Amino acid sequence: MKKWLHELLVCPACLPNKMPLALDIGETLGDDVVNGELHCEGCDSRYPIQRGVAVLLPQASSMPPADASGYNSKGMLSAYLWSHFGDLLKDPEATDAYRKWASLIRPSEGVALDIGCSVGRLSFEMSRFHRRVVGVDTSLSFIETARKLLREKRVGFDMIIEGLITERQECGLNGDWRYDRVDFIVADAMALPFAESNFNAVCSVNVLEKVPNPLLHLSEVNRVLVDKTGVFIFSDPFSWDENVSPPDSWIGGSTDGTNPGRGAAAIRRLMSSDKSLFSPPLEIAETGDVSWKIRKTENLWEHITSQYLVGIR
Repeated sequence: MKKWLHELLVCPACLPNKMPLALDIGETLGDDVVNGELHCEGCDSRYPIQRGVAVLLPQASSMPPADASGYNSKGMLSAYLWSHFGDLLKDPEATDAYRKWASLIRPSEGVALDIGCSVGRLSFEMSRFHRRVVGVDTSLSFIETARKLLREKRVGFDMIIEGLITERQECGLNGDWRYDRVDFIVADAMALPFAESNFNAVCSVNVLEKVPNPLLHLSEVNRVLVDKTGVFIFSDPFSWDENVSPPDSWIGGSTDGTNPGRGAAAIRRLMSSDKSLFSPPLEIAETGDVSWKIRKTENLWEHITSQYLVGIR
């Protein structure tokens, strides 16, 4: 964890109270805290920093699952590394989705937050025009990988061809990215470990339908976004899954309930209405679609269209 990140953090277990965290440093390497602990004097929660990764989940003194399953599996890591960096690998099947999402954000001297950052491409893109960028994800594997990319400025992984057959992929990362401005931590999209009104730009890209409580996630975005000149980049395919969140928690995807209809229209209402979840409300500056891909094997692909809305204050 980079030392400058400490000044932005608060205890996620004490939200919405703004409880600062004491930093106990065990080992450093340059501006990185390699091993240590963050401690809340309010609730006595302790958040570990191990191998450079700070884990700030609201359940105190816990680490996320590190088993080789779900988003921590080698297959998922291969799929998302290709999705994020396939264009840099000169793969003709790759998309420019992350460049497109980054282009929606206006430059700022402030701080940007990338929620659900995965292996970090959007965070790196935003480093070109923000003073600081923080990427958060609940996957320990993704965050460890993003921080490795940050250190080495290269991407290298064994891309799955079929079963246990792989093909090595390697390339350098973009020389225009400002690596000193970026850091990545393990954190929950529904309990962001930051004080209110901390970020000039917040991105929630392909996150909403992956959290158990979508409204709580958006409420957290509203809490940490600055009241003036803030920009919120929202994008999602709205591929709702009852195994992730119950239908009565969905924003769209049903004909009744609190937020009926299609997801994009429901998000627009929540962002821009005077009596909406967002206060102050956001002006919708742009809408559209971004097409992107996940490559799982040579013969198994996901082709995805995510709708986006750009909200500004």
